[in-house]
Formats: sequence, C-alpha cells, structure tokens
Amino acid sequence: MRELRPYLKLFRQHWVMLFLGLVLTLCTLLAGLGLLSLSGWFLTACAVAGLNAASKDAFNYMTPAGAVRFFSIVRTASRWGDRVVSHDATFRVLTTLRIQFWNRIAPLSLHQLHTWRQGELLNRMVADIDALDNLYLRLITPVLAAVLIIISLFGFTLFFDVQLAILLGGTLLLLAVTVPLLFYRLGKQPGQALIVSQSHLREACTTYLANQADLLMFTADEQYRQTIEREEEKLFTAQQRMTAINGFASALMLGLLSLLVCVMLWLAASGVGAHTQADPLTALMVFFALASFEALQPLAGAFQYLSSTLTAARRLNQIMEATPAIQFGQDEQPATRGSLDIQALEFTYPNQSAAVINNLSLQLNPGEKVAILGPTGCGKSTLLSLLTREWSAIQGKILLDNRSITDFSDEALRASMSVVSQRVHIFSATLADNLRLAKPSASDEELQAVLNKVELDSLLSGDNLKESLRQWLGEGGRALSGGEQRRLSLARALLHDAPLLLLDEVTEGLDPATEQRIMQLILQHSRDKSVLMITHRLTGLPQMDRIALLENGQFRISGAHSELLQNDPYYQSLFYHLQDE
Repeated sequence: MRELRPYLKLFRQHWVMLFLGLVLTLCTLLAGLGLLSLSGWFLTACAVAGLNAASKDAFNYMTPAGAVRFFSIVRTASRWGDRVVSHDATFRVLTTLRIQFWNRIAPLSLHQLHTWRQGELLNRMVADIDALDNLYLRLITPVLAAVLIIISLFGFTLFFDVQLAILLGGTLLLLAVTVPLLFYRLGKQPGQALIVSQSHLREACTTYLANQADLLMFTADEQYRQTIEREEEKLFTAQQRMTAINGFASALMLGLLSLLVCVMLWLAASGVGAHTQADPLTALMVFFALASFEALQPLAGAFQYLSSTLTAARRLNQIMEATPAIQFGQDEQPATRGSLDIQALEFTYPNQSAAVINNLSLQLNPGEKVAILGPTGCGKSTLLSLLTREWSAIQGKILLDNRSITDFSDEALRASMSVVSQRVHIFSATLADNLRLAKPSASDEELQAVLNKVELDSLLSGDNLKESLRQWLGEGGRALSGGEQRRLSLARALLHDAPLLLLDEVTEGLDPATEQRIMQLILQHSRDKSVLMITHRLTGLPQMDRIALLENGQFRISGAHSELLQNDPYYQSLFYHLQDE
C-alpha cells in the first residue's frame, strides 16, 4: 500500500472538500437508516394501534410522519451534495496530480522519455490517473462511512437490546473485514490485467493512427488492425471478469445481509429489551439490519478495484520518482554576447563502448560564424545535443559567455540560444500558436513579417490576417511539406532572437534557389549574432568565418573556406563532389 502514499498526501491540499464529502455521505446513509427503520416502525405501530379504538385515537401519527418526510428530504439533499462535492474534490485532486505528473515529466531528457512510447505516456497521464479516483470515491469514503454506520447501528441497537446490538454490530464488522479481503483477492489478477490491457490498446491505437500513411503504403494496416483487435479482446476479457466478480460480490453481500435480517427477525420476534412479545420495536430492529445494506454494499466493489488502483499507482510512480538525468543550474541570467568555448569534450552513448565525441575543442567568438562539416555518424548532431543539454558530456566543459552551461537554469539557457534542428515538431494547433512558441508576445504583424521572410507567405491566404493565422496545421503539421516545416522552424528561430544561433541541416529539403535565399536571410538576421551551423551542403560556406571538419569525434582541421580549399585535399574533394551534385 506504500505505492499510494504520495497520492494520499494530495488529499491534504483539498481536505476541506473531501471531509465535507465524507460528512455528506454519512448524512445520506444516516438519513437512509432513519428513513427505512422509522418507516418500518411507523407502519407496524399504525397497524398495532388500529387494533382497538383507544390506542387508535391516542396514537401520534403526525410526529413520525413528519420525521419520515424530514429524513427523506435530508437523504435527497445529502445525496445530491455528496455527488457534487465528492466528485468536485476528486477532480481537483486529479487535476493537481496531472499538473505534478507534467512537472515531473517535463525535466526528463529525451533519452529518458524514450524508455516509454508516446502512447504509453499518454495512457499513464490519462487512464492511470483516472484510475486513482477509485482511491477516494470507491475506497476511502465507503470504508470510513461503513465503519461509522456500523458504530451508529451498534449504538442505536444497544439502546434497545444488548444481545441484538452485539449480533448486528459483530456480524456487520465481520462482513466489513472478510468480504472486501475476499474480493480483493478475486479481483487482483483481472484488475491488473485491466490496467495493462487498457495501456496496450491505447498504445496500439496511437501507433496505428500516427503511422497510418506508412502502413497503407506498405499494406501493413491489416496486420496492425489485428493487433488492435487482439488487445481489444484482452481488454474485454478483463472487463468481463471484473463485471462477473462485481456481480458475485453484490449477490454474496445481499445474501449474507438477507440472512442477517432473517436472524434479527427470529431473535427480535421473542421481544426486544424489556418487551417479551413482538411489537413495533421488532420491526425497528429488522429494518436496522435492512438499512445496513446501503452502507456495506459498496465495500466489496471498493476492494475489488484496489488492485487496479495499485497497478496504476505503480506505473505512475515509475515516472513520478524518476530523477532527471540533466540537472540545470540556478543562474537565471541569459547569455548576451553569444561566445562559445568548448574544451576537451568527451561523450559516449550509454551501452556503447566507442566515444562519439573525443577530446573535442572549439571556440566561437561573439558574432562569429562557424560551419561544421563531416560524414554521417561523426558526431555533428551529438555535439548539438550536448550544447542544448539533451545529453551531458562525460568530460570537458562548455562555456557560454564564459559561464558553464551547467550553471544556467533551463529558462536562461533556452533564452540564450535559438535552435533549428533536424527534428521539426509542428504542434496540433494554429499557425499563430506554433509561431508564438518562440515569442508569446509577438503581434500578428510580426508573425506576418517573419513568414514573408522565410517565404511562407502562401500560408496567409486572403485579406484577413487574423483568420489566416488561425488556420489549423494538424497533428505533426501534416498539411505542410518537409521544406515548409523547416522554414516554419526557421521562422521560430528568427522570432526568438537569441545571441547564439545553432543550425542543424537548416536548408535540407529545399530547392537550390530557395536554399540560397534562406541562407542569405539567415546571414542577414545573424549579422551581430554567433552562428554554429551543421551542414553537408555548400550553400553559405564561403560566407562562414571558419569551417571545421569533424572526423571520428574530433576536429581535424579548421579554417576559412578559401584556406581549406587551397590547403586541404579532403575539403577540396568534398567541395568539388558537392558542387557536382
């Protein structure tokens, strides 16, 4: 049960609403107890009073009738209040939990997140957190309410008859302990299967939808549909088993409580307390037992789903207890000059023996433009990941404005650099929303200007600028070509306006003419900024202050374009090869 401790602590933040919900639940049960037992006594007493004229005239009909109406109104109002308050408090707890989950997952690095697939993370954030509503609605509240009702019933019955009070209270207490434990055991395996099958089905559906185009192209969609159907069948099987156990629990509890009512009727028939014959108090005792149904009936179902709640909590704890691999500093001051000093950097990917970056050093002065060339797999993109702190170097230092990048806070580091990477993510949102990620305060006119600069003015159709910026780009920017997505990423970088610009194959996927214009735009925009550009194309290289050739995780040589073209045979051959392409 220790898996639930972090989530039980969340209840402290909303304890007033949760306590009020418990009070209203208790009021509902007590009003139901009073309504049923008083109604049974009242009807019996009326029947007995009507047997002779003297008692008929002397019997007080008005007070019990008024009490019945009172309990009826209280029960209805309390039930409504209980539903409103309890569910509102539960939703507030789940909202807090989702915020905490997001705050925990956001600092995790990409390689940590790759431990889970996207569908799996989505399932944990949605379905697993939803499963925790059982903790309050189906477990804590019903158990506490049942215990208090048992104590109340014992006290009420004790006032009339000790023997009947011990029988009623002891039996209810025994049922409240044994039946939930029994159905926790019965529901443990199918409850766990229910959570896991939900996760697998959601993951299979997410994978199918995200890769539908490729699946159709390679005629593999039927295979994935069969996978979805298999996972769906597993979910249905788990749901059927849980439903069958729930039905058995209700039937068993109903049968045992019915037996208790019969025993109470048999014992009370010989008289209650000082009374030696059956009278209206006999009906009162029987209806006391009958009223306990409402309080004890939810207990079996509560513990039946406890295994599902525990499984969901364990899955959430894997993320909630994860420690970010990248620890940022406390320096909130962004870089202003854009100088970069890389000293003896070394890096090896986990579970690999060969170093990707090996004793690499590079200095980038404020306003300087440096291009990095090298074959595939030489460490170019890895270097960019180290600069943006997706990974941490094993040895060496990276200084930004003469400060270690490990000292920067996350926000300060992001404000210090603009990045255009190979991986361009377009959010399922409007065009304006995707651009304002880089500059939330940007006006519509600024967005229009930057779109014109990157030659995406075709997206602004019509005379209504605001409506054009509201166009929906869809999941992953499906409406945009690869080149348009890269230019949109470049537009974000232009809006961000940081002193250091990191470019990773920024003109990939563009035609030569557009490539030339975009490169001129970058150079014009970064006139007073530092630029580190990873590329394997010729465009823009003559305008770079230096070009560094990366081989086997080290810079073999660096210099201006003209120097390398004159003195380095490898750069000469690479230049003429790319020129022929």
